[in-house]
Amino acid sequence: MYRLVVLNLVILLATTITICQGKFPKSPKPCPYGDEECIKKIVNFLLSEKINGYAPLNVVSLNPLKINEISINQGKESPVNIDLRFQNSELTGIKDAKVLHVKGFGKEINGVHEITLGTDSVTLFGDYTIKGKVLILPVSGNGKSNITMDNLRLKVSILAESLVKDGETYMNVKNVKLQIETSRLHFDFRNLFNGDKVLGDNMNLFLNENWKEIFGEVRNSITAAFASIFQSVIANVFSKYPYSKLFATE
Repeated sequence: MYRLVVLNLVILLATTITICQGKFPKSPKPCPYGDEECIKKIVNFLLSEKINGYAPLNVVSLNPLKINEISINQGKESPVNIDLRFQNSELTGIKDAKVLHVKGFGKEINGVHEITLGTDSVTLFGDYTIKGKVLILPVSGNGKSNITMDNLRLKVSILAESLVKDGETYMNVKNVKLQIETSRLHFDFRNLFNGDKVLGDNMNLFLNENWKEIFGEVRNSITAAFASIFQSVIANVFSKYPYSKLFATE
């Protein structure tokens, strides 16, 4: 679920490259098409220097990133059969993320463009509701939650195509897919089982002891839920400027 990191980090990637027009800031300088090291350097600069938002490039504040609502629905055929909803949440830790790899963003728009990032830890705070079954145990509750992911590695793949509009060629984002790897997932759900402390403490203990199995089951549902959010935001950024205006040209 922390894939949402990537969404806004890709926003940074996209908007980073928009500096070539005169109305954009003079620094940092725009990158040539497909220059991985240059793009990595600029995105890392924006993460450290513009993490609280940057209106000229339509970058929202990522410190923290506010999330109104997101739902995770896992089917009955899965050992983790849950209906989990987060509301009024904040994602922290993005400011410490670093770009590890960039692929694509050359002159050719059509195809897949990728960006991979890493960070020591991200945490989702906020309200939750949950109902269902986790492995062998039923679970229900609503209240405050704290979910932390350690040593996070995020990869976002953007399937794009060229779109001609008003005589200019834009990048049209057709689809976004996310991948995530973590060394540890921590759960803390408050007010489980209508506030029964014994049952709630035991369930949180069970979730944390079995985090790897649980994460393996819900990974696809989580990435799918966040990918749809990322796609709308990324598409909005790329639809604002012609693709050729996003890069430096010799």
